[in-house]
Amino acid sequence: MINIKHSLVITVLLTSLLVIACSFLGEDEKDLPSIYFIETPLAIPSPVLTPTPVSASTPIPIIIPTPQVITADDLIYEVKRTMSSVYSYQYDLEADVFMDAGGIVLPVNMIGNGIIEEYAANNYFSTGLLGVITERYYLQDSYNQNPTYIVVKDKVSGAWEPSDGTPIGILPVDFWKDTGIKLLDLEFDYSEKSYSVDNNIIILISDDSKASSLLELLGAYNFEDIILTNLNLEIDIRKNSLYVDAIRAGFAISNGGEFISEVLGLPALSEIGAAEVLIEIKFSDIDQARVTDRIVYTK
Repeated sequence: MINIKHSLVITVLLTSLLVIACSFLGEDEKDLPSIYFIETPLAIPSPVLTPTPVSASTPIPIIIPTPQVITADDLIYEVKRTMSSVYSYQYDLEADVFMDAGGIVLPVNMIGNGIIEEYAANNYFSTGLLGVITERYYLQDSYNQNPTYIVVKDKVSGAWEPSDGTPIGILPVDFWKDTGIKLLDLEFDYSEKSYSVDNNIIILISDDSKASSLLELLGAYNFEDIILTNLNLEIDIRKNSLYVDAIRAGFAISNGGEFISEVLGLPALSEIGAAEVLIEIKFSDIDQARVTDRIVYTK
């Protein structure tokens, strides 16, 4: 009789602990998206059955749930769907180009930022070369405009004038409908450091040779003859929203002079040799950013 009572008490305690554990699991899952991430995709094992006897002849199986693993391809698919519907955001861009000018390293620094809201954008971009800094402010409008209408602020008068061609270094209003989505079309895998920096960030990496569209981040659109090597591309994905948090890339350009002469509009630099490029762009205030200035049309 005493043994039966002890068995019943143990059974009640185990059942209570199981209910409490499941309630904790339910609370954690509220903060996760509809898919579960782990650092390294693993095969899903069969459920583990742990018998908990009520009596010697009546075991009760307890099923331990196994999380569903998502592959990098499936994650990118969801991220593309999320980012293609982004309404507005703010970005900060920085790039450093180190050119080999006959054994002398010639650095070029580029900094840009902007706010994009639906079909309008405010942008800033500056370049620094040999101590000379050039700054530009732009407004964009793609509402019933094809191509996008862009104006630049005159450095002397402060008046807004139509831009001569496509400016370098500014993100277009359709970035996440075009260039950004093309970057997500590359082959990606999980980075080993995904959870070493921030528990809310998943890091995907790529060395896809088709990543020349990266140059569009710096305003280069005729890059068919530009050859990228030693590519190291990282994309940070925010786990709770599936938004792209940042894009980082490092690569070499064997014919770097052609690239930088096109970007800066300086043909004399076309004879310079290889170039090393580092790019980082961060996104924030997604679907919350608002532009401050818009193009005013006059009849």
